[in-house]
Amino acid sequence: MNTVREFLASRAKPLVTTTEETLVNDAVGIMTADEIHSLIVMKDDQMVGIFTDRDYVHKIVALKRDPTGMKVGDIMTREVVTIPPDTSIKACIEIMNAGKFRHLPVREAEQLVGMISMTDVMKLLIDFHDQDIETYF
Repeated sequence: MNTVREFLASRAKPLVTTTEETLVNDAVGIMTADEIHSLIVMKDDQMVGIFTDRDYVHKIVALKRDPTGMKVGDIMTREVVTIPPDTSIKACIEIMNAGKFRHLPVREAEQLVGMISMTDVMKLLIDFHDQDIETYF
């Protein structure tokens, strides 16, 4: 598996989204229930940001703010780096490392088609390493 397109084709789990109006506590509940670390924030079928567990920790917990009544739109990251589906997995690692983030939404022709995370990349690398070892021995 060399490209994000190939990864997305193998993925069964749908992309989970939310809106700017969603309460932060509800968004955290969705992420916990789905065992994910981020939600794409949508408005009128367009991505307007991303809400991550790091947003929650850095913008609420670290500042000792009470999230009660806060909306995702109040703390989400608005300027999001996206990639096209033909991006290589190696390039994803480089982009994530350079930007110090763990999620890359994938766009094709201005349409959101998925997301790849650092966790996904790590699983791909582990799988590749395991296959490589099995081939060698």
